[in-house]
Amino acid sequence: MSRKNPRFKRERRKNSRSDIQIWAVEKDDNSTSFHLLTNLSITGFFIEKKLPLPVGSIIDLELELDGEKLPLRGKIINNYENPIAKHSGAGVHFVDMDKRVKTKIEKYLKGLEKTN
Repeated sequence: MSRKNPRFKRERRKNSRSDIQIWAVEKDDNSTSFHLLTNLSITGFFIEKKLPLPVGSIIDLELELDGEKLPLRGKIINNYENPIAKHSGAGVHFVDMDKRVKTKIEKYLKGLEKTN
């Protein structure tokens, strides 16, 4: 297929994403929600979610990697739905990432590379 086909978007990611299956927790004053992250990179992640999140909104989650709970803050950059795979969710770009959290995610991703 031609890359000029307007139905296909050009890949904009600068960092590759690793496929994962990790639950993250979102808490607010009234509730706790669990979300499945299905890919992760040093700059962001994909969160499976049936209902779209407003593009531009900020989401705060807690992710556990290697026994350590990490606070994540991200900005919703797009919503995605694949009706064939029955897969929907949002692409999220990290914002205000703590250096310790970034180092932990980098280490985790490098460990995934070694096992693949």
